[in-house]
Amino acid sequence: MVPSMPTIGTAPVFVARDAELAELVRVASRPPSVAVVEGEPGVGRSRLLEELAAHPALASRVVWSARCGSFSRPCRLAPLVDALLGKSAVAAAHAAGFSPVTGVLRRLVPEWSPWLPAFPENADAETVRQQEFRAVREVLTGCGPAVLVLDDVHCADDDTWEFLRGLAASPAAALSVVVSAGTCGPRRFPPLRETAAHLWLAAFTAVQVRTVLDSSFGRCAPDFAEAAHRRTSGIAVDLTALVQSVGDTAEALSVDRLASATVPPIVRSRVSGLMAAIGPAARDVVRAAAVLGSPAGEPDLGAVAACAEIENAVTEAVETGLLRDLGRGRYVSGSPLIAEAVYALLPGPQRCAMHGRAAARLSADAEPFASLIARHARLAGDIAAWTQWTGVAVDNAIEDGRTEEASRLLEAALRDTDLPRTARESFAVRLGRELPRSIAHAGTVRLLREILREWPLSKAARGEIRVHLGQVLINQVGKVEAGRLEIELGAADLGRRQALLARGLVTLALPHIGTVPVEENLRWLDEAEQVSKGEHDAGLLAAITANRLSARMQIADPEAWHEIADLPRAPESAEVCRQVARTYINLADAVAWNGHYPVARAYLATARRLIRDDHQPYLDALADGTELRLDLAMGEWASVAEKARAMLTRVDKDGSLAAEPLLVLGWYEYGQHRPTAALRSFDAAFALSAGSVPVQASAYAGRVAVHQAGKDLQAARRLAEFGLETVRRKNNWVWAAELMPFAVRTMLGLGQHVEARELLAEYRQGIDGKDAPVANASALLCRGMLTQARGETLAAGELLLGAAQAYSALPLPYFAAYADELAAGCFSEAGVRERAVASFTTAETTYASLGAAVDALRCRRSLRRCDPEMPRRGRKGYGEALSPRELEVARLAAQNLTNREIGERLFLSPRTVEIHVGRALRKLGLPSRTVLTADLLSDIP
Repeated sequence: MVPSMPTIGTAPVFVARDAELAELVRVASRPPSVAVVEGEPGVGRSRLLEELAAHPALASRVVWSARCGSFSRPCRLAPLVDALLGKSAVAAAHAAGFSPVTGVLRRLVPEWSPWLPAFPENADAETVRQQEFRAVREVLTGCGPAVLVLDDVHCADDDTWEFLRGLAASPAAALSVVVSAGTCGPRRFPPLRETAAHLWLAAFTAVQVRTVLDSSFGRCAPDFAEAAHRRTSGIAVDLTALVQSVGDTAEALSVDRLASATVPPIVRSRVSGLMAAIGPAARDVVRAAAVLGSPAGEPDLGAVAACAEIENAVTEAVETGLLRDLGRGRYVSGSPLIAEAVYALLPGPQRCAMHGRAAARLSADAEPFASLIARHARLAGDIAAWTQWTGVAVDNAIEDGRTEEASRLLEAALRDTDLPRTARESFAVRLGRELPRSIAHAGTVRLLREILREWPLSKAARGEIRVHLGQVLINQVGKVEAGRLEIELGAADLGRRQALLARGLVTLALPHIGTVPVEENLRWLDEAEQVSKGEHDAGLLAAITANRLSARMQIADPEAWHEIADLPRAPESAEVCRQVARTYINLADAVAWNGHYPVARAYLATARRLIRDDHQPYLDALADGTELRLDLAMGEWASVAEKARAMLTRVDKDGSLAAEPLLVLGWYEYGQHRPTAALRSFDAAFALSAGSVPVQASAYAGRVAVHQAGKDLQAARRLAEFGLETVRRKNNWVWAAELMPFAVRTMLGLGQHVEARELLAEYRQGIDGKDAPVANASALLCRGMLTQARGETLAAGELLLGAAQAYSALPLPYFAAYADELAAGCFSEAGVRERAVASFTTAETTYASLGAAVDALRCRRSLRRCDPEMPRRGRKGYGEALSPRELEVARLAAQNLTNREIGERLFLSPRTVEIHVGRALRKLGLPSRTVLTADLLSDIP
């Protein structure tokens, strides 16, 4: 019998081979016929034949099935004997009709002796052999319509092979034959008749792997399926074993667990068996491919394997599936998992020797791949060559703008305890130089701190590393005070290296950094300019110019615009180009906080043009964060959440670069009325934003907004005061533009009218003379709310309408709709119905265009109260109104009860509850029950 195949997940899986199975069923159902299935080892030939043997379409036929090569020393006709024994009961039932020739089967199948004819007498060996062939054929065809299914016929014994050749040449009328074989073995099935089929079974594609895993687990993440395909190359048996080793539920399947999973024992055993079945030269070629780890030609494989007869060895390795032919004379291990198994089986001395030969071979190329040579040299134990080639690889990466790769190479070398003492200092200094340009991870920062603490370094090296580490701590980690301390400590060791000291000081010069007042940041800028006097380093001077301009724009200095025109349009050096690009990114960030959104987009476009051919991960991430905020502010909500989540996968989740995408997610979730998710995102953004006061102020604003919407005014007031104190301490009130309206409304809700007026006066004084349109719009909105609180509703409506127009001009549509809605309420209270309807309509339209369904619904209801004759939406009967039962169900759903819990209370089935909830959501215009709250239903009678 065909052995049972392993399964993935909780149930047997057979997908992605439907077309092949259908073709085999078709052939097997129309005897006489022959079908051959070929494919590399492990692709699923055996599983396909197993499914065929059990297919319902063959239920009326006798299916004789077996697998060849199951014995280390194959017996004569062994697979055919296995097939016969598998159907002993069927054969016994038809034995009466067998001819005397079947008596020769007594020796082959002694279990059948009781009902077989007598063994022929006086027959010589060759005659018996021919009679055995005739007897097997008679039994296969004498029990009714039948199908012979034989797996791995390339492993069959000679007599079985000869029997199959005869069967193919002279088919039996009632018998279909289906066999499987390896792709390139020495034995190929004989030429096929017109009625036959020849199937090539390839490894699974990435799409098929996704289908297999989806069918096994109900759902599988696309990235996991892609990673599983990459590691197994779609070889079915390896895919099954690997996924089984990772987990047996969808929740257990993660890319990280897959990457860390070792080679499963079943794969190692399979590879070991295949390796034992090939010759020594072929084994060495397979090992060479595993050592090289990338596509290689026959000369490279031969050099690493130290094999002269390379052509035959490669052919033999390809035939087993241990080597894959990529075409054009290039070969690679059958799969990364096979390569891992082969490498693990390779003895240590032989492995080192092969890596040494690989390094020597690759270093002879006209354009040597330095990082790969360094890797082979390290694995060969050649420390001097490894150190040399690592340095060359770092140089190449820096020259090509691949700063992250340079940092990765340097960090790996510095963590290696065998790195020579003579190279440690230079590598550490180079890592410090590159880190500010790449995205720094926590582990790298810890490594540099450990080097400073424990390694013997020269004063100059220690000072330089401290300055660069300080820059990273300030700009990327958000630890401003720790970064400032590193820069100050580094200054003591730098001696006369004033340019480097100036670079460190200028890092502290941007006003958004740290909790010190803006004036302190500007003092550091002045100090950096003093230190740099007499310096001719164009990059340094460009860096100082960048921070001076950025600092002035961050405090919304109207005079800053005049200096921007003097920035070079086409910088001559790469370093100056990078600094000018950084200038535009910083300017875009600053003017975005100030409310000049279209200008910010233009500055980002200029920055990206400047760094188009120079990969700068840190600058790219800064630009992406600002662009996300612009998308959110300007109402491009359709893709903002997806973009934010994508950015979070690229940056260090614990670094300050993650703060802005988290902040954007928080505001988006707030607009979608998902308060729990919004608060979680705001809290996470705040925790990472210690190095950016405007991000902190915005996170405070979001947290105040969430608590205010939840009617927890005391918590909102406490958070508002913390946020206001942060801005007050920094002395740059422009950054309170988002926070002020929520703070003022919270104070008014608590009856703190005097405090609210005093706060607004302080705010207006702080933004006086600043070029910050969003701050002015915020002040107008706050004036309107204070005027409304005094009972001057018509005047308040005018102010709030002015605020809405100011926000729209930016454009900042969500805040514009918020101001329009407040203005409409004032006009309605003042009895100016037409203006109330107009403002409510504008607010509803804006909310709806953003996808803020709950806000749009609130405005629709206000419109209904304001204009009862307004056309209604919803189903006939109750119109937009909920039926009594729908309202009853909706109120329970708003309490987060499940359909089953609601049904138990109301004596309804869960399905009926689901229907009522769906109708209620449609009538209310809500996207899902997650935004259904008691507040929304409170005014429904």
